[in-house]
Amino acid sequence: MDVNELRELFEENFEQLKYEYGRSITLNMKEYAWQQVKLYYERLGNIAKKVKETEVKLILPEQVTPKGKKYTIEGSVNIIKEKDKITICDVKTNEAKDVQANKEYYKGQLNVYAHIWKKLKNSNIDDMAIIATAPPKELRNALNNNDKEEVEKQLKNWNPLVKVSLEQLDIDNQIRKFGEFVDNIQEGKFNSPSLKYLKTVQKGQRAPFGTAVCRHCDVRHSCDSYNQYINKIELDEEIKKDIAIEDEIEREQWMKSYE
Repeated sequence: MDVNELRELFEENFEQLKYEYGRSITLNMKEYAWQQVKLYYERLGNIAKKVKETEVKLILPEQVTPKGKKYTIEGSVNIIKEKDKITICDVKTNEAKDVQANKEYYKGQLNVYAHIWKKLKNSNIDDMAIIATAPPKELRNALNNNDKEEVEKQLKNWNPLVKVSLEQLDIDNQIRKFGEFVDNIQEGKFNSPSLKYLKTVQKGQRAPFGTAVCRHCDVRHSCDSYNQYINKIELDEEIKKDIAIEDEIEREQWMKSYE
């Protein structure tokens, strides 16, 4: 498959998702998504070709939250089959280094998926992995500088596939945590992290949470913590001005994406 065919498939998939979910993204985020797809295929095309099933629905119905509300656990995974070996892969738009630093965050979810797979298919999972599609900073810089030699070098150094250990965890405890989230959602508890949390550099991150994470949130302008963060962090006035301009451009692009 050449890059033009890949782009065509990307555009078709984008329009389908836009129709299904009734929402869109800004042009710059769309191009960033395209860059991730293109680089992923270039770096892990051999693995992509081994994926036998994509977006496999895993459903565990009739669960009950700690407060007695019924709900269903549902997730989508990709399945790689090699001879008698089955690997579950979940795609995340994070950088590999962030996933590596926070494996515990993903381990519970993937082990629950493995548990559901065993119940539905009556077969075990042999391996689990996260495919982290966000390119590292060094690769992004090489692309921005149009340095083809450096791009090739950084592509070879980049490993988006992060293996996660398959363990016999306390599945009941993991499912209970899902139930607690459901209770919070049902009760309208959508508390945003505090300003103090936004100013903290989390494990695996190089920038404060408010910059590394919140800057990519579609509803950040409705968040009191984020607005306080932008106004109170110690930034050069020119940088603050640039952020304001960037946010305004993003708002306009977001509106145009629905036209």
